[in-house]
Amino acid sequence: MKTLLKSLAVGTAGLLALTGCASGSNSSSEADFPAQDIRLTVPWAAGGSGDLTARTIAPLLEKELGVEVIVENKPGANGSVAYNWLKDQKPDGYNLSMMGVEVATLQFQDYDIDPSNYAPIGQGLAGPGAIAVPVDSPYKSLKDLVADAKANPGKVTYSSPGVGSVWDSPAQGLQELAGIELTSVPFDGSAPAVAAAAAGDVDFSIDAIGTQKNQVDAGKLRYLAMLTEERDPKNPDVPTAKEEGIDLQNASWVGIMAPAGTPEEVVSKLSTAMGKAVEDPEYKKVIEGSNLVPTFKDAEEMKAFLDEEADRYGPWIKLAQGK
Repeated sequence: MKTLLKSLAVGTAGLLALTGCASGSNSSSEADFPAQDIRLTVPWAAGGSGDLTARTIAPLLEKELGVEVIVENKPGANGSVAYNWLKDQKPDGYNLSMMGVEVATLQFQDYDIDPSNYAPIGQGLAGPGAIAVPVDSPYKSLKDLVADAKANPGKVTYSSPGVGSVWDSPAQGLQELAGIELTSVPFDGSAPAVAAAAAGDVDFSIDAIGTQKNQVDAGKLRYLAMLTEERDPKNPDVPTAKEEGIDLQNASWVGIMAPAGTPEEVVSKLSTAMGKAVEDPEYKKVIEGSNLVPTFKDAEEMKAFLDEEADRYGPWIKLAQGK
């Protein structure tokens, strides 16, 4: 009997030891993060502010984290292709995605996307917006555009990065504030949407100043009005929409997120690394040079911010849906 009890004691001790090792292994895994390359997905086509952010911040994250950060574009369906992919990944911090306001707004559309599916890491920039037209457009002011839209309901077109996106929603606001009817022409991201306006395929672009900048510099687009509180210091001759009688302001933003359930310690490490990357002089040089604003919010701040964005854009999206 004593021999049996001794064997049971030894067995129990061994099991506890193994359990302790397993538990220690999980904690050690988080403590050792990252121990392999990280994949950073971009939900939009190459060339837009989100893609620029990813490719600018990736090498800086590599410097902070000590592993390679591989950037991969997964555009489509207003960002939901990448967002759906991410929420199905293992929540270990090795699969991340850039994010925009769609994370907060797709819940108002026919998408199974909700902020609760994700663990925000941080915000990397803000992109004040503008309305731009092809360089040979007959519109010389926002008032001209509004007057034409009133005279020809539904005939004036604009390019959009996707219905309900950060730049489609303010177009709904423009229609409501001005009492006009516009027609949206959606694309898979800001870069192709702005290119379509530059080619004259639509009447105007409503997007980030920085995303439109290359086409403006190339002489294919010209800014009509800024969606900012005050005039843009880099474009002082362009009036704000408010000056033109339409009190409309909007700015895009880009951040990074992980799947929901990612350990807090991993999220914290990623958020800290991102904060340092956003403060890096090289990052600021590239972002500011593109008329974008380096802006950092940490993981906790982003959770509250997503709720605020849902409250702000929800009414515009419902307007687009005729609700």
